[in-house]
Amino acid sequence: MAEELHRPEEGPNVEMLKPTVWPMMLGLGVALMGAGVATSPAFLALGGVIFAAALVGWVGDLLPGRGHAEEPMIAPPPEPVAARPGAVERLRPGTPGYRFMLPLKVHPVSAGVRGGLVGGVVMPLPAFAWALLSGHSIWFPVNLLAGTLLPGVDGTNLAELEQLHPTLVLIGVVIHAAMSLVIGLLYGVLLPTIPQRVVWQMACGGVLVPLIWTGLCYGLMSVANPALRANVDWPWFATSQFVFGLTAAAVVVRSEKVAVAPAGGP
Repeated sequence: MAEELHRPEEGPNVEMLKPTVWPMMLGLGVALMGAGVATSPAFLALGGVIFAAALVGWVGDLLPGRGHAEEPMIAPPPEPVAARPGAVERLRPGTPGYRFMLPLKVHPVSAGVRGGLVGGVVMPLPAFAWALLSGHSIWFPVNLLAGTLLPGVDGTNLAELEQLHPTLVLIGVVIHAAMSLVIGLLYGVLLPTIPQRVVWQMACGGVLVPLIWTGLCYGLMSVANPALRANVDWPWFATSQFVFGLTAAAVVVRSEKVAVAPAGGP
């Protein structure tokens, strides 16, 4: 009787999801499947089994009556907000807090396209310089670039890679132009979001992004085409990336800014 007197009153409950391990198992299955594509079919099969089991278990937890639990609501539900007629006070230019931490003008996204095109024009210069200084022809780096996408080039001997192959040149030009435009567009989107200091924008676009891209290319080629990776001079490859990054970032940073409509305005 005393326990019943001291027992707290039962309040409303909230339906919550139960803890589940299936999302983590699903991610493990996807990771093993990805590793299996590059390494061994055994990992691929194991990842597929884990993925299927985790997917079934996770979907099962989402069915009605499963995977949920009633939790007592500790805090009382909030009172409904009463509507009050009136207007929101607008900040005026020049007053404290107006456009706080938001720039009035930014570089247009189209500047990234121009930066990618200009950077794509000057980027091959270090690659051509390396080819000539190392005793190769100017077609050697072009054929290597095309070989990252076209199968069978990894089995080509060095003498053939030195020759002019119109198909490889066309593929190399398309790859180079597409990647230059995409990365340039990325510069046009990201660089204006960096604090409005030229040194930070140039450091990000001219140093940080080229370093990340060089490491990414090195890792991908070690899996996709290790034979061609051995023919790439990676210091010169990184130099080409720095030339592209600095050029594209300079074009974006030096572009004329356009006005941005005030937050909440027309």
